[in-house]
Amino acid sequence: MTNEKLERIEAHITKLNGNLTHGKRVLFLSKLIAEKESIPYDEDILVFTAYFHDVAAYPFYKDRFTGIFDHALESSKLVPELAKVYCFNDSQIETIVEATKYHDKVKMRSCNETQLIRNADGVDYLGYMAVFRDITKFPNDLKKSSRDIKTAQRTIFYDY
Repeated sequence: MTNEKLERIEAHITKLNGNLTHGKRVLFLSKLIAEKESIPYDEDILVFTAYFHDVAAYPFYKDRFTGIFDHALESSKLVPELAKVYCFNDSQIETIVEATKYHDKVKMRSCNETQLIRNADGVDYLGYMAVFRDITKFPNDLKKSSRDIKTAQRTIFYDY
């Protein structure tokens, strides 16, 4: 993916008031998993899906939904039009839709990008849960929690 296209995507996410840092983390983790597990993927599809997989939960779109809704399913309905803006073809859009729709569901995939996004999104989520767990365990010692988090950041990825 060109830097220009990536900058356009990031500006788009910012305009939608989306979680740009989450998208960046999911992309980074997806690529790391792909490298460690030797999983081939389409770079452009992975980048786009990492950034837009939660689009229905962005404030720009969230008001369209009432009550509890499946953000992955609703995001998969939004991404085809968004992907066309970035000149993805029908085959690529089909993969983007699958990866978006099933990014939070197990054993539902036919493409590698779905597996990569799902696993990276899960790792990102667990990272936040670990932080909150540590803070709730030691609410009177935030310095300890901060030190533990910094240590975890340096040691989170293991060779396997």
